[in-house]
Amino acid sequence: MEQNVAVIKYIVMNTPANSPLKGVNLGGWLVLERWMTPSLFAGTKAANEYELAQIPGKTRAIQRHHETFITEEDIAWLRKAGVQALRVPVGFWVLHGHHPYQSARARLDWLFVVAKKYQLKVLLCLHAAPGAQNNNDHSGSGTAGGFPGWYRGHNRRMTQTILLEFAERYGADLWGIELLNEPHVPTPYHYALLRRWTNQTIKQLRAMLPGRVHITASDAYMPAFWSGGIRGETLDVHHYQCFSKASRRLQSFDEHVALLESAQKRYRSYARQQPLIIGEWSATLPHQLASTQANRAFCQAQLRAWQPHKAWFFWSYKTENNDSWNFRHLYESGCFTDFL
Repeated sequence: MEQNVAVIKYIVMNTPANSPLKGVNLGGWLVLERWMTPSLFAGTKAANEYELAQIPGKTRAIQRHHETFITEEDIAWLRKAGVQALRVPVGFWVLHGHHPYQSARARLDWLFVVAKKYQLKVLLCLHAAPGAQNNNDHSGSGTAGGFPGWYRGHNRRMTQTILLEFAERYGADLWGIELLNEPHVPTPYHYALLRRWTNQTIKQLRAMLPGRVHITASDAYMPAFWSGGIRGETLDVHHYQCFSKASRRLQSFDEHVALLESAQKRYRSYARQQPLIIGEWSATLPHQLASTQANRAFCQAQLRAWQPHKAWFFWSYKTENNDSWNFRHLYESGCFTDFL
């Protein structure tokens, strides 16, 4: 890895000495993802929470998961590790339930109490919206292709109502509230709908919430289009270098660091127009380049790259596997030395 030192030093030297809020996502907890907690899905063909919740006996299993996957021990551990903030993905059903989904209102209320006890800030993210805002399991169901059902008028209106209820219930304790996680935007028409809805919702939330609360909009993987267009509120960028065809084509670690450097420059330019957070990122590289050493170096290069921004949130706090997505495993392996 010696050949990478010069590239990483370049990033360090060209990064302002700010101190971003350091956070993790509580993924796989109140919105289920099969890859994160495979034991919960074992013996079923369910691909997402919607399908799992309809299987006899799984209602109680999901409730037990809510009670045991994140406990006070986890929150205390995070505080001791130096984490300052939690991004908490929730489904639209979290407060009142919505067949077949289970309400987890008591558990979310508990999270705010225990986060305050350990002085951790909370960014509440509507990860799974009515009708599903993208085609992935982390939207609660996904739509198996096609236009996401979220774009239907009644689903957009329901989403706004839910966000306003979140603001009323938790506003005094929020660091931030995120309108939608990674909405899929199939056409320019859908982009216009989403843009108009986003700014209308921001206006209503801002009238209710203290000025210190960060109303946050996803960049929908199109930061250049969204930057400067969200009424001066906070932009959430998700950075991964393991999914796209372009990322998977890269043949060396150095190429990945160069790609990170290029992204860093763009993000810094966007941050001049509004506060910017890195709401999701991980240590994961494409399979052909992944190794304990490479993942650790890539993790540390990103930590340096995120320095200029308002906050970063690693995806995710933990999974059932000790892998490059598991913050707790990586922390205990020394990946975050000098950063937390």
